[in-house]
This record gives sequence, structure tokens and C-alpha cells, in this order.
Amino acid sequence: MFGFRACAVPLLFLVNLGGFSAAAQDATGGEEQQQLLAKMRKYAQQYVSNLPNFLCVQVTEQFQSGRKATHWRQGDTLTSRLVFNQGREDRRLELVNGRPAHGGRQHWTRPLTTEGEFGILMDRIFSIASATQFAWNSWDAIDGRRVGVFDYSVDAEHSTLRLSLSDLEQAILPYHGSLYGDPETGAIWRISSTSSHIPKKLETRNISTTIDYQEVAIGETNYLLPVRATVLVDIGSQHLRNEIRFESYRKFEADSTITYGSGDPQH
Repeated sequence: MFGFRACAVPLLFLVNLGGFSAAAQDATGGEEQQQLLAKMRKYAQQYVSNLPNFLCVQVTEQFQSGRKATHWRQGDTLTSRLVFNQGREDRRLELVNGRPAHGGRQHWTRPLTTEGEFGILMDRIFSIASATQFAWNSWDAIDGRRVGVFDYSVDAEHSTLRLSLSDLEQAILPYHGSLYGDPETGAIWRISSTSSHIPKKLETRNISTTIDYQEVAIGETNYLLPVRATVLVDIGSQHLRNEIRFESYRKFEADSTITYGSGDPQH
């Protein structure tokens, strides 16, 4: 969950996804690029089903700036317990600025809420229902690893991305971004997503997200999982930035516990 205490406009950024079926349209590039996109499609199709049940800690640092997004002021730091079980994400806020979130008086708000780092975004981009348009961009590198970059776009008619100020003020948004895939395996190491064609009634000019994945050991097996994400929001009068870390991954079992730096384990 993302948000800013100083934000006067409560935002709710929700991702809703229907059934999955992989398909790519308008992919450009040569044979090597076509093969890579096919590998990435297959990887995305199998991603969620290949993940184990796990839990981790999500730390969200919130920042706020003015109209030009040049001088950032740090806001609250939110620490959540995230459980991934049978393909579903469940977050529970535990700490606000290092103190229990559910004890005493906490003067903070959560104006922006997102989900999708653990497969939903990847899933919806390759869904046949999204009618996603793909185009080859270039070769690049992430942490010294060669990756191929494809740009993509989903129009409003086929989008499942919903931005809401309230139950009455909401809209389905088109979005676009880039996918960074391993040419050997099709593994996706980075996803970016941006939506800027937003109705004025929602008082938001732009929302963008970047998610970076790395290999993480859970038990004796390595999995490619989110390790950090950045969310940027332009509401005209100010900019909001959220820096998210995912850490302390471990296998989820009925008696699993999780510890937040110090103190007693949380069940």
C-alpha cells in the first residue's frame, strides 16, 4: 500500500485482472526478437503458478515534492507483512515509522494503494483480453545482465487498470511501458508502466511504476521476485514518490513468523 500523509487528494490505484491467456500483437524486430518475445510470453504465463507460498516484509518510504518534482521531503515509512498464498497477495500494515500501526494514535494516511508486483501486472500485459501491442525497442543491461527491451501499450477499451478518487469518481485508464527480458530464458527482470491519459475529474496527471526483480532464495530454491519498486504520481499541485523494498523472504507455512528488525515475531 502506498500513500502520503501530506496529500490532500485521496487516491486509490487498483489493478483488476480477468482470466489469463497469452497473446502478442504487432511485435516488431527480427527473428531473435520474435523468439525472445515468445519466451517472455511463456514465462509470464507460468510465473504465478511456479511461485511457492511465501511471506516477506514490504517497506514503503514516502516522499513528497512540489509542482516540479525537484526538492523531495520524506514522509512516513510503512512496514507491512505480505503473504503470498495460492497465487493471492495479502498485505497487513504493521509499523508506521517504526511504531505499531494498530496501537495508540497514528497521524498518517494512505492516499495511494497499488497491487500487482507479484505477477498481476505481468499477467495482464500478456492477457489476450488486453489486446496488448508490442514493439521491439533495443538491447540493454540490468546489473550486467543482457536483456531485450520491448515497449507495450494497452488502450482504454481493453484495460483493467482503474483509478479512483471515490466510489463515484473513477475511470479505466490506458497504460504503456517496457518489459526487460532475458534472451536465454525469457525471464522478466524489470517492468515499467505509465498512465497519463487520465480524466481531469480525477485530479491526477500521471502515474508511473517501475518494478525490479532479482533472484531470491526461498528454502533451497531460487525464484525471480520483486526486490524494489518505485511509484511516481503527479497530481498537478505536487508530486508523490514511493520507494518500496521487498525483503526477508521466507517460505509460508501455518506456523510462520516474521520479525521487523527487532522485537517479538509477528504471526
